[in-house]
Amino acid sequence: MTSSPSQAPAAGKPPSTVPDGLALFRHWLETEGAKGWDALDTAPDSGYEKVWRAWLRSLGDAGMSAKEGPPSPATPKGKVKAKARAWQQATAVDVHNFLRPREGQLSGHQPGRRISEVTRRRYWRLLERIYDHALDHGWVSANPAAGLAPQERPPAEDGQGHCLPAPLWNALPRHIPMADGFQSARDRAILLLLYELALAPEEVRGLCWRDVQCAGPDDGLPCQLHIDGARAAQQRTLDLSETVVKALQDWKGFSAGQRGPEAVQPDATVFYSREGQPLSVRVLFHVASQLIQRAHAAQPASAQQAPLHRVGPQVLRNTAIVQWLRAGRAETEVVQWIGVDSARALRHLQHYL
Repeated sequence: MTSSPSQAPAAGKPPSTVPDGLALFRHWLETEGAKGWDALDTAPDSGYEKVWRAWLRSLGDAGMSAKEGPPSPATPKGKVKAKARAWQQATAVDVHNFLRPREGQLSGHQPGRRISEVTRRRYWRLLERIYDHALDHGWVSANPAAGLAPQERPPAEDGQGHCLPAPLWNALPRHIPMADGFQSARDRAILLLLYELALAPEEVRGLCWRDVQCAGPDDGLPCQLHIDGARAAQQRTLDLSETVVKALQDWKGFSAGQRGPEAVQPDATVFYSREGQPLSVRVLFHVASQLIQRAHAAQPASAQQAPLHRVGPQVLRNTAIVQWLRAGRAETEVVQWIGVDSARALRHLQHYL
């Protein structure tokens, strides 16, 4: 069976011939999303496809026609533009040229700021993983990203997870907004799920109303949240506190009032933007960061001297995990609660314990 340029082959059935650039990416993405350990974030708006498209454009790959993503490198003055070639013909020199700093290259989410070495490292890591995938299937004979000498590669990221200081963590609930309007009700429900349940960001974004399982009010049974993850470990059901249940009920009322009963049907997504679009990574980051920054600003001056290294939803998840373990909660219980395969997934937080 040959691959189609418009449809990604199934992860379990790799194409027998070399796929085009976009088909390769989609096949890798499906495989990566099913990994149980050390997987990259494969959310649709994670940005990886934009980077891969930019890489294909930098090669002049004929299978690349889209006009989105980071700008591909311009040809330096005095040099002849390289001949266009397919993704499987790329060399380490192509990778080096793609990753080198370029004049006027700015961060998309922070205008005026040059793209960081962390971002370049992530670009290199993406290329390395996709070409490793191609190598595993026999579509290339060498990985061009791996061909870079160590000194030519962007420096590695700090592999340690980040947590909030305990006083700041304990102060967060006082700064979670009350459910007095459409957006504040949504944000309160999101933040309580992150704070009390330590849900992963993609789990918050993927919740549907059918996942909120509440029986009758007088039966004495707890309300629960079912997480329908891609991996077996992610499939779990978590008890909800009365505070979280109330926040979800308040948000459900505002949601139905704003967008009608179809917004709270079982298959409807629980959280969405003010425009009714799926909740993006950026919006979720904004909700979490605003809470952390508000609480940090309210701390005594002496507590504000240490900089905030991370302010997104992942740092809330990390901090909840560390607080549970410090309080004596069994590691096996924490592993099951957060939906990971083993205690290995906690290694990036060991320096806090």
